[in-house]
Amino acid sequence: MRGKAWVLVVLVGFWVAAGAVELKFLGSYEIKTEDWWFGTMPVGEISGLAYNPDLGIYYGICDNRGKDPEEGVAGRLYLLNIETGCCGIYGVKVVSVVFLDSDPETPGVQPYGPGEVDAEEVLLTPDRKLIISSERDLENVPWIRIFALDGVMLSEIPVPDKFIPAEGKGVRRNLAFEAMALSPDGKTLFFANEQALVQDGPMSTPEHGTQVRIVQYDLSGDEPTEVAEYVYITEPIFAAPKGKYADNGVVAMLYVKHIVPEYDLFAVERAYSSGVGNDIKVFGVSLEGADDVKDLEALPYPFTGKAVEKTLLLRISAIPELSDIPVKPDNIESITFGPTLPTGNPSLILASDNNYNPPQRNLFLLFELIP
Repeated sequence: MRGKAWVLVVLVGFWVAAGAVELKFLGSYEIKTEDWWFGTMPVGEISGLAYNPDLGIYYGICDNRGKDPEEGVAGRLYLLNIETGCCGIYGVKVVSVVFLDSDPETPGVQPYGPGEVDAEEVLLTPDRKLIISSERDLENVPWIRIFALDGVMLSEIPVPDKFIPAEGKGVRRNLAFEAMALSPDGKTLFFANEQALVQDGPMSTPEHGTQVRIVQYDLSGDEPTEVAEYVYITEPIFAAPKGKYADNGVVAMLYVKHIVPEYDLFAVERAYSSGVGNDIKVFGVSLEGADDVKDLEALPYPFTGKAVEKTLLLRISAIPELSDIPVKPDNIESITFGPTLPTGNPSLILASDNNYNPPQRNLFLLFELIP
């Protein structure tokens, strides 16, 4: 179906207060999976968002791996116009598409082949470059690379060896670098694995969470330098599955210390339980006092040191009585600041990855962040 897009707009005001910050829900906007096209290209699987205030556009990274020709080429970036205001989101349109470069030695953009990239997060640097993460290539190896705005690859940020898959170690398949965050000055980069490294303990279950590492890098020098690693422990899966599958992990982060000094980051945990649905939690994360575990090749389980502190700020649940807002959640994987609202406070946008799955939808949520 490639006709006129079907959209649903919800405009509503709900307040969610948690200590140092309040999140006021302003509204939602959604587009059915089968209805969103850019020419002959299906639009969706948005796994990361970054806002460019100079141009008033958003970069939405698509995590489709390009294995189905009908779903397009792997490693593509949507340039989006997300029309926001005091009372919600009024429209979301694709302005253009950029393809990412797989070969910096060859001039121009050499697109990734099927399965060569699983792009998950995108950040915009102060000097207007893009930092993009992939959680796997054909060998299940994650990477973090820097690109020009036209998609040309410029350089690569080294990944600590403990994250590289090998016998008894490394990231689990499809559970690597979903989340990254960058300080406004571009000097400090954070990234995290979605669920525990093989050597760091089990995956999440309805009985217990999973031990994730938040990695801090210094980008101010000539070469990126690892500074520290901190342990972040996720919540257990919110409900036992009625089918065979359930999970919970860290899928997005946002640097917030310049706006909310009590927290360094916002972290988004996305849970799914088959037969129940999604459960999304946004936490304020403080790194102060947490143990630096970068020299530990494997974490004790359960972790006996000091993990980061986290405070629940927002919950959006498939179980209505547990949800802070009256919107059924989907597969939320993105969080970013948007433009300043008429109140003078920053806007916050969350977005979902629809997996090109017809029952799912492209969902965008707008909040006012009130420090």
